[in-house]
Amino acid sequence: MTQFGFSYLFFAPCLLMPYYTSAWPTCSVKVEKLSRLQFAKLIGDAMRHFLTGIMVLCVRGYKVEGVTLWSCIIFMMLGILYLTLVSNRKHHIHADNMESSKHLVLLELRVLAFILIFCIVLITILAVSYSTFARNKLPKKEKHGSFSDMESDDEILGSYPKQRIYSRRHIWLQTVNGNRIMRDSHVVYRFLMVPIFFVLAHFIPVISKDRYLIGWVKYINCLCFLALPVLCLFHQFDAVQFIVVAIVCWTSSLLVYISTHSMRRPDHVWLYSLLGLAMSSVAMCVLCREIENLTWQYIGLRFDLLPDLNALMYFGLGEMFSEAILIKGLQLRKMWDASFGAVMSMTTYGVFLAFPLLYYHDCYNSNSKIIATASTETCMLFMLLILTTSLLHISMSGYELRTSLFVYLMAEASVYVIFQWMTHHTSVYPLTFLHNLK
Repeated sequence: MTQFGFSYLFFAPCLLMPYYTSAWPTCSVKVEKLSRLQFAKLIGDAMRHFLTGIMVLCVRGYKVEGVTLWSCIIFMMLGILYLTLVSNRKHHIHADNMESSKHLVLLELRVLAFILIFCIVLITILAVSYSTFARNKLPKKEKHGSFSDMESDDEILGSYPKQRIYSRRHIWLQTVNGNRIMRDSHVVYRFLMVPIFFVLAHFIPVISKDRYLIGWVKYINCLCFLALPVLCLFHQFDAVQFIVVAIVCWTSSLLVYISTHSMRRPDHVWLYSLLGLAMSSVAMCVLCREIENLTWQYIGLRFDLLPDLNALMYFGLGEMFSEAILIKGLQLRKMWDASFGAVMSMTTYGVFLAFPLLYYHDCYNSNSKIIATASTETCMLFMLLILTTSLLHISMSGYELRTSLFVYLMAEASVYVIFQWMTHHTSVYPLTFLHNLK
């Protein structure tokens, strides 16, 4: 697959894995305003992901293909238009009666429409990406291996030879030494991050070609399997779910300890990269929820801001910071197409999975006849404006993401925030006729 296709398909699901695979409903029937608050957060996240990603790309510059740009932006705009249409419809879901069943059927049809259209687009991107990669791939030369110098235990522990240059202690120090790994960063950033890096490096395995043995450290992978079930407790797993996850992870830790060698890289090392990805996604989700909790308490109580405006503008700060760091890392590795695909992936998944998530998390219930508010629909209209102007600006700039686009998006985001604050203080009316959440 191409870099853009792989990043578009898997970046958002991997980064937001705990949110998409959560087994508990995020909306409660007892809390009337929680459903509309959840929808406001999803729409705000989609806008923040697009603005953050494109602005990070504009810092170093990037030239995108015209067909890729137009197809991605138009697809997102159609998704937002359809999401605006279906979120403004009232649904009466009460006891078992004929009217309630009709509304449930309509909800299921709209959810299926979102999922089917999105799956068709993902399959199309997968096919195009695979065909493009296969067409541009260079033919490989056949290699004839020699088994005369193979060690006796290679059949069990893998085909890679055992290294004898460094000791286990030296490999461990290379892995957890954040000062060496972040030597090109700013001294203040390095001073603040080295203690955090030292702790996290013991529980999150990182597989990279830049590291010795491609980042393989046996004991860190075993610790990751042991710590993952404990971290899942913060995601409100019940007793049965926690026991299943704990048995699977702790058994896997034992198998990794028995079947691998600390001085030899395993054959299927990509499996351990998925382990590190799962651990970092769960940890990031826990950290971001705590940041949102502090944001809710400070801004909501200090400025008496409306709940949906708080979720639209100030939630998701942790995801924005994580997305900026990841895209910056892709740019430093000169993976330009992958960085652009990551931005499109975060925004597109957020738009097309918002309505299905609301449905499967029981956000449509007897207390929520309509899921959108005036501020949420205003955000969707501003997002359409931002997508349209960004598409035209990039097209007129020769399909290059320049600093001028950064300034342009900053100005649009400032206008959006000012307008939402003005609606909060009733200085202006919202762009829609829906009610506000008080």
